[in-house]
Amino acid sequence: MAIILGAVAVIIGGIFVAINLKTTGPGKVARPPERLIFAVAAVLDSVPALVAHQQGFFAREGLDVEIKFYPAGKDALAAVHRGEAHFATVADLPIVLATLEGADIQIFATICKSGRENSIVARKDRGITTPDQLRGKIVGLIPGTTSEFLLDEFLIMHGIPRTAITIVALKPGETVDVLLSGRVDAVSTWNQYTAKLLKNLGDNGIRFLGEETYQMNWNVVATRDFVVEHKDSINKFVKALYRANNYIASNPDGAQKVAMEAFRLDPAQLKEVWTDYEFDLSLDHTLLMTLENQARWAMKQNKTTAREMPNFQNFFYLDALHRINPAAVTVMR
Repeated sequence: MAIILGAVAVIIGGIFVAINLKTTGPGKVARPPERLIFAVAAVLDSVPALVAHQQGFFAREGLDVEIKFYPAGKDALAAVHRGEAHFATVADLPIVLATLEGADIQIFATICKSGRENSIVARKDRGITTPDQLRGKIVGLIPGTTSEFLLDEFLIMHGIPRTAITIVALKPGETVDVLLSGRVDAVSTWNQYTAKLLKNLGDNGIRFLGEETYQMNWNVVATRDFVVEHKDSINKFVKALYRANNYIASNPDGAQKVAMEAFRLDPAQLKEVWTDYEFDLSLDHTLLMTLENQARWAMKQNKTTAREMPNFQNFFYLDALHRINPAAVTVMR
């Protein structure tokens, strides 16, 4: 009897193994997806992150990614520092300000570039039709972000001292209301707010671009400790983002639908600004030069206590993207 029961157990076990192999494949063990938190700034530059999630590209790589929205990239980056998230989408300047204060960050992908993401919108009824007419005016900006950096670059380009304007610090979502209500004469802001402002201001609005002096890089980052301990996860994460950017290139209407649903944007306004964004996965040497330029700006403007330029090459993790598309990596090792 014991022999018969043993034989039955062997047969049942064999059936279970066969079913398991059929489900997972030879030599594979079924594992639950790795749970990761992605802090995503609620701006259009983050669309590749949303597409990767919505289209199931993260899940295809065996990652269970939860998206958490934040008002700006600096807030998403702060969430990573607090241990609330594993990854963040963030522009170049908040990375610089954080690293100058000792943060150990690794940039492992740039997911979007734009020379038109940042601009200055002004009211013509305040006598502003040329850049020089910003002198003596009240200008709102979002401190510690590309909004502030762009404004300073723009002022330098047009020979306007910072002391010639009155600066008002704003939160991201405040830029629309303060300009429309007339509490400020101009704002340095981001594209999705720019579109709303120009629509509501009509002929009374004017936009100044600074693309000649500054192209913003929108990046995905993690702490160095996380990258060192989770390189396989980073590889999978980058693969998913690579698929997302390919999807955006081949299906822009689908990508715009994702953006409209996530940010509740007007379709006409979204189409108007969509071409301002270059969705392409890279780690570009020009980003390295931008980080160095911003570090010099931050020290000159006393935005940091640091007085020595760090080696920003140490803040890149190149291997994951290099495995997928070596030509996209031009940061020197």
